[in-house]
Amino acid sequence: MVERASALEGHNAPRQFGLIGSGSPGIYLSERHIASAWLVAAWPERLAVTGATLALATGVAAAPGPGASATGPGGTLLRVEPLKWLLISENEITDPPLDAADGTVLELSHARTVIHVTGPKVLNLMARMVPLDLRLKNFPEGSVTNTALHHLGVTILARDGGFDILVLRSFGLAIWEILIDSAAQFGAEIA
Repeated sequence: MVERASALEGHNAPRQFGLIGSGSPGIYLSERHIASAWLVAAWPERLAVTGATLALATGVAAAPGPGASATGPGGTLLRVEPLKWLLISENEITDPPLDAADGTVLELSHARTVIHVTGPKVLNLMARMVPLDLRLKNFPEGSVTNTALHHLGVTILARDGGFDILVLRSFGLAIWEILIDSAAQFGAEIA
């Protein structure tokens, strides 16, 4: 197994910073480590078959529709585009079992950094970062979107009461530093 180096190595040491005052931090930041990431693209006429194959492989009832995700024992499926899913897992996953007649797969395991942001002020922070309304009524748990965060393309997943921000590894540190700078106004902790 290849050992993956974090794009945030040396920058994500646990600490508190910013305007915390007598209360607890308003923002909590951490890195989620994924061992596998696969982009799966279905051929248009094979979308249903590809979705069923991925649902079976991940152990979910059905592959998620656009803007949604589903988590099972085999990983988390994110519907990131009309014909594409991103399959991520904290465990190593070999090629998803997809017939070439149904679609194609691309391994992205080394290509993504995942930053988890949560806390009582997370919506205030994210409102400053992305041009979307991420309040629960508009973006419930499990929702997925592709957007821009400070002019960089990211995928956002509503997860565990906060947000996972999936960014290209080469931009991981830049996004981390932008989040750190903006989170300081709310008081923050790196876990």
